[in-house]
Amino acid sequence: MSGSFFEPVQFETGHSDIPDVQSLSFSSEPLNINIGNPWDPPGGGNDISNILSDVVLPEIYVSAFTTASSNGGRVSISALNKILSISGLPHATIEKILNCAVPTNNTRVNRGEFNVALALVALAQKNMDVSIENLIEHKQDLPEPILNNLENINFNRNLSFSGISSRPPALPSLQADDPWAAPSSNGYTDIQYTVETSSHFRPSVTQTPPTIRSMSRDDEFQWFIDVDVISIKFAPEREGFLFKHVNYIVESQRRESSVVRRYSDFWWLMECLLKRYPFRILPALPPKKIGVVNGFYFTVDESFLEKRRKGLTRFLNFITRHPVLRNDDLVEMFLTEQSIAEWRKNNTPVLEEEYVKKQITPEMETSIPDNLDERLSKVYNKLDDAIDHYRNMCNLMDRMARRQEGMATDYMRYSLALNSLIEKEKGCYIEDCYNCSQVVHGLEQVSSHFQKTGAVMEDAAIATLDTVLENLKRHRDLLVSFRETFERRDRLAVDTIETLNNRIETNQAKLTPLAGIKDAEPEVDRLTSVIQKDRTDIELQRKRKIFLRHCLYAELTLFHKSSAFISLLYQNFVNDQIKYSQQLYENWKSLSPKVYDMPIETNGFG
Repeated sequence: MSGSFFEPVQFETGHSDIPDVQSLSFSSEPLNINIGNPWDPPGGGNDISNILSDVVLPEIYVSAFTTASSNGGRVSISALNKILSISGLPHATIEKILNCAVPTNNTRVNRGEFNVALALVALAQKNMDVSIENLIEHKQDLPEPILNNLENINFNRNLSFSGISSRPPALPSLQADDPWAAPSSNGYTDIQYTVETSSHFRPSVTQTPPTIRSMSRDDEFQWFIDVDVISIKFAPEREGFLFKHVNYIVESQRRESSVVRRYSDFWWLMECLLKRYPFRILPALPPKKIGVVNGFYFTVDESFLEKRRKGLTRFLNFITRHPVLRNDDLVEMFLTEQSIAEWRKNNTPVLEEEYVKKQITPEMETSIPDNLDERLSKVYNKLDDAIDHYRNMCNLMDRMARRQEGMATDYMRYSLALNSLIEKEKGCYIEDCYNCSQVVHGLEQVSSHFQKTGAVMEDAAIATLDTVLENLKRHRDLLVSFRETFERRDRLAVDTIETLNNRIETNQAKLTPLAGIKDAEPEVDRLTSVIQKDRTDIELQRKRKIFLRHCLYAELTLFHKSSAFISLLYQNFVNDQIKYSQQLYENWKSLSPKVYDMPIETNGFG
């Protein structure tokens, strides 16, 4: 959940209303809503993204946006610039279009701003004035932009620099950004560093003590193979007659399935799991919508939807990796059944607690440690502080990545501005001026390398946002979910064994004098039935009590093993920093001789 506002709701198992932000028990990520002026609605002023909201646009707008945005959310400035670059327009015009369509501090554009940029391209291709005013004037009779070879644009950069090794995938069956994809290797142990330094410092290699493994290496490898990877993306079209709702395409790698789900389907699954597994760690859902802040109602935008999509992805991946929840028949149905509404019409799921179908064995009882309560108490007492720290770390990591993304955008825009300048500066007033042509050539090289710098920085920022930050949020979600498990235990683990025992003793005392009395047979039968029922209830409650402790011990063990997850998280983070730092170094290093070839002798410009 997002570093984010995706914090768990205090669920009641019988409650089925879908929450908004106001109903969340806590929120760790600011909503980035400007409510400084009480007299104006947030985001006051001309909203560029709404200029073409009432205009029916050609299919090229939809296909271009879908191509540039893998998840249907927002498009990066560099991706937008790639699309604009195939329009055949001069650099100066492209720069003007970006300045008109994209707010200065933005690193990404939404669909509305993207459409404005393409509409300005269409105007420029017809030699019309490139301005917002002219666009508004002609928005009902816009020409169609011409974007040749749109389908051939590569938005997934794979920048090649000498001396840099890429990380080999540990397991081909898992996604590269998955923290469990590299169980035993940091992916960079064989890198040969080419960085030259004037310092005599050499990084030392710390010898770590051997670890004690609970599984054999083959078993551990098989565990990673068996881990499923769930991906969620937006469905192309929204459904609904009056109120449009978002659909999600849910894909399971191991099951090789793809189904379409609504947010309410996720909520239904969560409600069912809460009733079946109240004493298991269950992740919370992201909120359905943003509520009212300072008197203003905030509609759901692309940024919110993207955060919710990531929250749903974390939710399902946690469930499919939980050793018990992943085997639940409702989870299997959710990931494979094409129409969940049709399934619910024809089936009524059994929502009994997990212990009802379990057999309590002596081995299960003896496996529970005697000091379990002490262990649970130690963990519980640390959870609040740990959650606060992880919320703060998520926010800080997000800010660091956003700043890097902003720097990447600035490098790209600087490169575009430099190209525009070069177009104007070509041709010195002195004929055959060699030095001026050399300066122009050097500026072209600087522009190219600034573009590469922006690309590397954007890749680094995206890697941080999509992997490290999401993994921090996963662990924060685990902490929050474990705390909620304790809260459900305190609320639901109440037994009446003592009361029932007292009632049995009372009824037995009533039953003894009635022995042998012929007319008392109905009363004897009634008391005997009540005593038998109470004894059955006591047996069930004792079974539930033992199974509850078994569950908590199992969840505590699972929680403890998450330390390995933290190790992988930071290994991947450090690997990314090494990779992108080396790419930046190689980029600047290759630019160095080119700028030193630029003339600096003033006599040469005489």
